Amino acid sequence: MADLQKAMSIPGAYAVGEFTDTGELLAYVGDISLKTAKMAANMCAANKMMGKMQAAGWTDYTGKDGFEPCTGFAVSGPDNSALVYGNVGVFVRNGETDFDQAFATLATL
Repeated sequence: MADLQKAMSIPGAYAVGEFTDTGELLAYVGDISLKTAKMAANMCAANKMMGKMQAAGWTDYTGKDGFEPCTGFAVSGPDNSALVYGNVGVFVRNGETDFDQAFATLATL
C-alpha cells in the first residue's frame, strides 16, 4: 500500500488515490467524494494502459529508446491536473505545484 499521506504533502495536492491495473480503487484521501475517487481510479488505469501502448508505438515508429517503460503521466487542464505514477494518482492545483518535484515524490511511494 502506498503512503497516500506523503503524496498529500505535494504542494497543491487536494486528493490522492491508489488503484489497480484494472481500475479498482484501493484507497484514497482528500477533498473528493468516493464516487469521484472510483471514477478517477478507472480513468487513471485506462490512461496508464493507453500510455503504455503509445510508448511502445512511438518506440517502434521512431526506432528510439527512452519511451519505455511508461512509468507515469499527467492530464492537465487550465487549473487542475492529475499526476499519475505507477498506481497512484494525485490531483493538484496547477499554480501551486512543481510537476517535476511532484513526480519525484510520487516515485518514492
